Amino acid sequence: MNKTMNHPILQYTPQLEQDLIALHTGNNQAKQWFYQSVINILENQNLTAFTKADQIADAFISLDSKLDYIIEQQRLLANLKKQIEIAKELAKEEVSKALLSFGVTKLEGMKVSSITASKETVKSVAKLQIINEEELLKNGYFKVELDLQAIEEALLSADKREEIQDYADIKIEKVVKGATIRINKRKNALASDELSFAA
Repeated sequence: MNKTMNHPILQYTPQLEQDLIALHTGNNQAKQWFYQSVINILENQNLTAFTKADQIADAFISLDSKLDYIIEQQRLLANLKKQIEIAKELAKEEVSKALLSFGVTKLEGMKVSSITASKETVKSVAKLQIINEEELLKNGYFKVELDLQAIEEALLSADKREEIQDYADIKIEKVVKGATIRINKRKNALASDELSFAA
C-alpha cells in the first residue's frame, strides 16, 4: 500500500491549489495566475455547475487538510522535543556522575575536544513572596492603567460624555475587508437542482 496516499502534504496537488498556495508571495503575478485558474474552471463548458463549485472548493478543503496535518505534526514534534530535552538533561547528569565516580572531571576525545564533568551545585535565588496583598495595595504598590472600555462607554453615554470629551474622543476609521468566499460543506446528499452561476 502506498503510504503517501494518506499523507496530505505528499498528495498530488491540482493546478488551482498550486496557484492558491503561490498567493503567499503577495505579488500581482501570483494573484493573476490564481484568478485565471478560477476563470478557466468557470469558463469550462464541459463541467457542470456542481463540478465547478467542487473543484474550486476542493482547493480550500485540501489546504484545510494540510493545515490540520501540520498542526498535528507540530504537536507531536513539540512533545518529542520536550522528551528529548528532558532525556538530554538527565543523560548529562548521569554521565557526569559516572565520570566523577572515576575521579575524572575532563575526558578528551577525537571528534570533540573534551567532555567536562561538574559536580551538583546548590545556590540561593531570591523569589518574591506576597504575604498580604491587600495591605500592599493600600500602601500604593500597584499600577494605574486607563480603562479603555469604560472611557469608550462614557463617550457613547449622554450623561457621562461631557465630563471626559475634552480628554478623549472616538475616531471613525474605515476598515477595508477584502472580497472573500465561504465554502459551505455538505452534510446531506446532493440536492436535485444544480446551482446556477451569477452572470
